Amino acid sequence: MSCVSARDVTLAEPQSSVASRRAMRYPQPETASQRGHTLVEMMIVVAIIGLALAVAMPSATPAHQQKLNLAASAVADAFRFAREEARRTGIMHGVATDVPNELIRVFRLDEAPNPNVKLFDVRHPISTQFYTLQIGQSPYSGVMLSADNGQMVGTCNDPGNIAFDSAGVVRCVEPTATRIDNPSIDLAFGQLSLRVAIDSFTGRVLVQ
Repeated sequence: MSCVSARDVTLAEPQSSVASRRAMRYPQPETASQRGHTLVEMMIVVAIIGLALAVAMPSATPAHQQKLNLAASAVADAFRFAREEARRTGIMHGVATDVPNELIRVFRLDEAPNPNVKLFDVRHPISTQFYTLQIGQSPYSGVMLSADNGQMVGTCNDPGNIAFDSAGVVRCVEPTATRIDNPSIDLAFGQLSLRVAIDSFTGRVLVQ
């Protein structure tokens, strides 16, 4: 019978201690669940920022853009109608822009007995009412109006109005011999804006 000395006996090391030392020596990469948690946090932050921007810029909503588009289209149609009536009748027609009252009105010039007097008896071709647009009220509520009468080629004593002669050329009302270069009407809804621009020679009307 052989004897084994105590110093020859090696005690088995607990598995938990071995695993702990290995984890310290060779750290494991982040698990998929840990990465997912960080991504969720980032998505929440992005959502909060997006909500804050939406509150800070309410004018950029589709409804506001639609109202602005509708108002700009209506103003452009008023100028187009005045131009076509001037060509059709041979009598100068135009558009009066009353910015303080947010008002657009189509007029014609009286030939006799009071030449160059504006007559606001032009009727809308569909509604048959006097051709008037009240900007800032339904369906254009919230839209603001401003005017740029362009460059006067000569003296103009009535700069708040834009008229068309029988050839469609843009003219001052008084005197009608004065031509207006590239007049425009600006409309805005908050940070959104559109411009109704009129070509001096052709009378062509564009929404920009």
